[in-house]
Amino acid sequence: MYTIHIKSDDRKIPAEADQTVLEALINAGIFLRTDCGGKGFCGKCRVNVASASVGSLTQADESEVKILTPSDRKAGIRLACRTEPTDDVALEIPATSRQSAEVAQKGLPTLFDRLAGLKKQPADGTGAYGLAVDLGTTTIAVYLCDLANGRVMASTSARNPQTLFGDDVMSRIGAIRLDPALLIRQQKMAVKGIEWGIASLCRSTAVDPNRITTMAVVGNSTMVHIFAGENPASIGVFPYTPQFVADKTFRAASIGFRFNPDIQIRTLPLITGFIGADIVSAALASELTKAAPHTMLVDVGTNGEIMYLTRNGLTATSCATGPAFEGAAISHGMHAVSGAIDAVTIDRTSGNAAYSVIQQNPARPKKPAGLCGTGVISTVAELYASGLILKDGAFDRNTAAANLRMDADQIWEYVVAPAGATQDGRAVTFNQKDVRAIQLAKGALRTGIDLLCKEAGVQQPAKLLVAGAFGSFINKQDALKIGMFPEISEEDISIVGNAAGAGAVLALFDKEILSRARGLAEQTRVLDLSTHPDFQDTFVNALAFPD
Repeated sequence: MYTIHIKSDDRKIPAEADQTVLEALINAGIFLRTDCGGKGFCGKCRVNVASASVGSLTQADESEVKILTPSDRKAGIRLACRTEPTDDVALEIPATSRQSAEVAQKGLPTLFDRLAGLKKQPADGTGAYGLAVDLGTTTIAVYLCDLANGRVMASTSARNPQTLFGDDVMSRIGAIRLDPALLIRQQKMAVKGIEWGIASLCRSTAVDPNRITTMAVVGNSTMVHIFAGENPASIGVFPYTPQFVADKTFRAASIGFRFNPDIQIRTLPLITGFIGADIVSAALASELTKAAPHTMLVDVGTNGEIMYLTRNGLTATSCATGPAFEGAAISHGMHAVSGAIDAVTIDRTSGNAAYSVIQQNPARPKKPAGLCGTGVISTVAELYASGLILKDGAFDRNTAAANLRMDADQIWEYVVAPAGATQDGRAVTFNQKDVRAIQLAKGALRTGIDLLCKEAGVQQPAKLLVAGAFGSFINKQDALKIGMFPEISEEDISIVGNAAGAGAVLALFDKEILSRARGLAEQTRVLDLSTHPDFQDTFVNALAFPD
């Protein structure tokens, strides 16, 4: 066990020998930017190591050598995600490396008008607040709710720090199967991520954390298992059976929360190992059961989940879309905060890009730093529409576009924002690997949509409800251009935002939601894509971009 002295905070924290500096900071509730999920290629988690401590860290690996310049390394700059302590170490954390606490909405409240009609929980003066949490594989969204007045006071979101153990649920399950002790480490990371959100919300609203008495948590089956401290290993092997599907209730202290140990936590029920409380919550919030037949709810996240209402009831499936839609696993992907490019337009003559950048504080605008999820979809749609990438997803090497080039690894890339225009002096680019990641993600999603329709005997859904990590902000035209959704009219596509989070909020206010969730989970039929005879052909066809 070593000690990390954070000089900029005048704070000392413990670090185990096999932990990266980043994980040690997370365990202490200090969150850095990890746009790449701690994989070492975004270069955002920089720390300045004191000269006397240079020998107290592991040697720079290939990722650091590639990202950090010789002058950076000479000045003591290291990447927290690639560095492990070998002795006590002193360092400073630059402000640019810290995760932003600004409201980075995970598709907040297009569905929350229903709160006005709900019966409010009585406020006794000692505990009038609740928390709703959407524990996503890539993104954690936290909503602070006033139980007495029936409103969402504030929200924020953060990268799920569990990405250190893999981008998807199978990677995290695999890590736990190899080393069961990692279950507690991953659980602790989820708790710390939520606590970080709670702390930032309570500061911004001046709410005393001790007045928070209840928390409703939703997420996919693996995330809920890890959060509750249940080993998810059985979900990772056929027949993918979860340890439990029923809703759970427990005290916050039992899983390591410190801000208010007596808070009561409840999770909503699951359906199967890959169809979790998030889609159940989303279906309730969007009132899917009251919709017209052949309405389909698509919850777009790292673990895509789809629920389809026909005249014969509800059918659900899941598809491994991966984290690309949320800006993760993309070379210059990032969270949807100030500095993120959220829309791109490519000039059809010159091939140059124009873009818009999220600015939470227009008075102090930030230069672009990367692409958020909507920016990623927008970039792919424009690259295809302008002919810079072909139907099969390959860059057209015969184009004369000045923004198209080969990087140091001889991979084709398109320059969205030049180096001189960005925050860190590195160009924001979109490369061939990024295009392939989007193809795999949208191919998986379309396969789920198409096979659900085929089982129902129809060509496509009559209406599409789009929810999920960037469901409030996705451009319908961009999604249709790349074949992410079937070719239905834009009027038949409704953007409903983070319906899973909305359902968690409703569970705080409406006591009947839990019983309705149980009934919905029990009544839903499940379609297993992996055993469907048409899966392979459907998936391969869905990879290409539409004519």
